[in-house]
Amino acid sequence: MSLQDVPQTWLAAALCLVGVGILELCGGDTGDVLGWGDVLAILQAIGFGTSFFITERLMRQDPSQALPITAVQVSTTAFLCAIWCFSDGWMFGSDGGDYALWLLFTNPTLRIAAGAVAWTGLITTAMNRFIETTSLGKVASAEASVLLATEPLWAAIFASLLLHDEFGWNDYVGGAFIIMACLANSLDFTPKEERADIS
Repeated sequence: MSLQDVPQTWLAAALCLVGVGILELCGGDTGDVLGWGDVLAILQAIGFGTSFFITERLMRQDPSQALPITAVQVSTTAFLCAIWCFSDGWMFGSDGGDYALWLLFTNPTLRIAAGAVAWTGLITTAMNRFIETTSLGKVASAEASVLLATEPLWAAIFASLLLHDEFGWNDYVGGAFIIMACLANSLDFTPKEERADIS
């Protein structure tokens, strides 16, 4: 996928990167420019982008393999989360305090937290990954990534509507870049002569 083949995808990726960067990094109350959370967010974006690329290739080879591909992805996520829980003391140690993993299922006062963990694991992880995997068999990963880059914009909109969070300049500017990215991804830079030859 070179710049000459799909310039609109590269333009959309650059616009998304700028837009999400403005949304996430500008306009905060803290004086820090970059923190560990920002580094982890960048690594997460790289991981998701790589995952979409690999998943799209696998789904193009055999579209009937959505469930096994999803199972591998969710199992990997569960394994990495288990490592985190062990290292953080949430499994058996007392470092987890009242929210140690085993207490979520035995302490009746933590049923809401246990429900949130189950919701996150089953609905927003497993079901979401299955829908994304199935969709990547039909939509190119570059297009899907641009669509999914709108997530911070939707989060800002819903935070404003439901939580009465103030919309700052960074929300407007970052949102404009993300919308431009979605529009740029639909552009066709093929010269008119080539389009006439194709049709």
